[in-house]
Amino acid sequence: MRKYSIGEVSLRLGLSRDTLRFYEKKGIIQPEKEENGYRSYTYDDISRLLSIMYYRRLNFSLEDIERILYKSSLHSSRSLIQKKITEEKQQLELHRQSLVHLNLLKITYDNVKQGLERYQTRPLPPHYRIKNSEEINRLSIPDLCAPFQEYIVKENYAKLQDEFFLLSDETASVMRLNPDLKNFPVLKWETCIYTIIASDSLVPDEQKILKAVRWAKEQGYSLTGTAYSGPVMGCAPEQRREAETESDSDKTIHYLELYLPVSL
Repeated sequence: MRKYSIGEVSLRLGLSRDTLRFYEKKGIIQPEKEENGYRSYTYDDISRLLSIMYYRRLNFSLEDIERILYKSSLHSSRSLIQKKITEEKQQLELHRQSLVHLNLLKITYDNVKQGLERYQTRPLPPHYRIKNSEEINRLSIPDLCAPFQEYIVKENYAKLQDEFFLLSDETASVMRLNPDLKNFPVLKWETCIYTIIASDSLVPDEQKILKAVRWAKEQGYSLTGTAYSGPVMGCAPEQRREAETESDSDKTIHYLELYLPVSL
């Protein structure tokens, strides 16, 4: 039977010599060592290497590959394959969720660019209103929630009324969390005056809230007397260079959503 050098095997299979030595060190391939110290590979060795490459392409660990090739019965190998199918389905679901979130994040950045300091009418989509941070930790969703504030708004002042976390129903649906959130109240409004505010803090400036109130009334809208504000979910703060200052320091700009519900 013909024997192949490590260089020939490397060239035929597209595996580096280091990879072949690593497989040998792990014990999943055992080439013959000649008297001159060189390794030689048989046709059977190449066949095993092709099997290893096949299972590696399917994301099996070297330990599992060793079990399948050398230590497992047909039944136990099938069990390992079924386990891998389950793991891959879980990874596929995570990738699906990530793609949905990435597309939403891209839309968010577009909305900030288009809606900054501009007024428009839009609904406040359904959000779960979560008051207790312990519940957020219990459900392992702190990264999905946005801190929000509720304000009582009059013509000449805006007073903070309440603070809580919001989790969008859309995100909850993507993450299949709705059954766990069914006991939480849902915040939603059919029509709101909406704008995005650039702020140097996570709390909106009162005058910017009142400016939006004045605009709404000038357009003939009747407001409910409440306002909701919080950071745009997923939109990172921006560092801006302060102009005409001695310190010449960077200033952090936060982008905040502002909703003023309209009475219908």
